[in-house]
Amino acid sequence: MIEQKGALEVMDVSAAERFVIDLLRAKGPMSTMEIERYARKEHKRCPDQTVIFLTKMRKKGMIKGEVSMEKRGWLWWVP
Repeated sequence: MIEQKGALEVMDVSAAERFVIDLLRAKGPMSTMEIERYARKEHKRCPDQTVIFLTKMRKKGMIKGEVSMEKRGWLWWVP
């Protein structure tokens, strides 16, 4: 299969979880949009809409998140 230029790789759940956790450990707290932008630069995307995927990770206790008025959306970090 020929990969299209600029095509995004849809990560499987475990790869996406590792990507998010590694990113938050390296960069510190990030908004949903910041995580999406960084993933896009790496030509990757979460298996669900990003905010839904991050919410699932939060419910599993893998990451923390809260609404941030300053960031105008959710802010995520590793506990």
